[in-house]
Amino acid sequence: MSTAPDFEFQWAAPNDEPDIRSLIGSVPMPGTVAIRFSREPDYFLGTTIMGDTCDVLTVRHQPDNQLAGIACRAEGRAYLNGKESSLGYIGQIRVAPPYRGHWLVNTGAEWVREASPPGLLYFGVIASENPRARQLLTGSRPPAGLHTRHISGLTTCAILLRPARTRSAPGIDITPGSPETLPEIVAFLRQQGPRRQFFPAYTLEDFTGGTRLRGLRPQDIMVARRGNEVVGVMAVWDQAAYKQDIVEAYGPTLRRLRPAYNLAARFLKARPLTPPGQAIPLAFASCVCVADDDLSVMRALLSACAANAYQRGKAFLMLGLSDEDPLLAVAQRYLHIPYHSDLFAVSWSDEPVNQLDGRIPYIEIATL
Repeated sequence: MSTAPDFEFQWAAPNDEPDIRSLIGSVPMPGTVAIRFSREPDYFLGTTIMGDTCDVLTVRHQPDNQLAGIACRAEGRAYLNGKESSLGYIGQIRVAPPYRGHWLVNTGAEWVREASPPGLLYFGVIASENPRARQLLTGSRPPAGLHTRHISGLTTCAILLRPARTRSAPGIDITPGSPETLPEIVAFLRQQGPRRQFFPAYTLEDFTGGTRLRGLRPQDIMVARRGNEVVGVMAVWDQAAYKQDIVEAYGPTLRRLRPAYNLAARFLKARPLTPPGQAIPLAFASCVCVADDDLSVMRALLSACAANAYQRGKAFLMLGLSDEDPLLAVAQRYLHIPYHSDLFAVSWSDEPVNQLDGRIPYIEIATL
């Protein structure tokens, strides 16, 4: 395969890990809070959560053998139009600043296309504050002949955690999961998951194998029951053992408000905003699934998960949902910092992206 002059593309090997970890940790992502994604102690620990398989493409500048960029291509099982299918993910694209402008993304896209099974549909997420990536994906000449379709806006709420009385719903009991109740939890997710486009097709092994949901304990899965029937699930996923979000800088608004925010946080018994250079103590709300989109069940689950995360010393609970999802309104009633992105479907032929129906999408933001 031809490559850009002076650059060599290869699929990552174990000896590439230190350089990949260094690159990921050095390139901040823009946003309301500019974040560097640290992946200590081993970058590859976090790739297992992206899918059943995950390939990392590397590109090196041959004259000095420096790592110039990376991208990830993952495949997993998810529901497409209500049916369990293969779904790909393209993300974690990073190009070191000295090597931008060399068409590396275009050549990398050709490598991903050649590695892709025929007809495989991928999804990708682009932050609203990243117009360069948006233009590359949706411009008049997408790389390697990609076909793209905008699926929905995606809002992530960084919910401020503080001590609060957990909310209940009439007739609903919220209890932590356990190894014994995992089959019941998985059965509910597989029954209700097909209502959402892209919802992961979880299996019992995902919750017990130690890699697909690395670090998620059964007792951190909150289960809502009405009588003996499961009517909702939401988990608190702590990934700090292998993924860390480091504050690079705050945007102008938060930078001005930070002193007042920290003062208010003292009275609310919340944590202050993380100083630049330090990791944000956060957890992710995952496996979010509520029968009939019952908002009272969603409120009770989110309240229980927020209490769980606060008791574990977290400052924020990250919950990401489609802008079309009625459950998002519950999260938005909490004090939170919003992050806005867009969800795209992409493929190397127009048929996969055009066959998607109008179901509300759901993706696990913790796996991106």
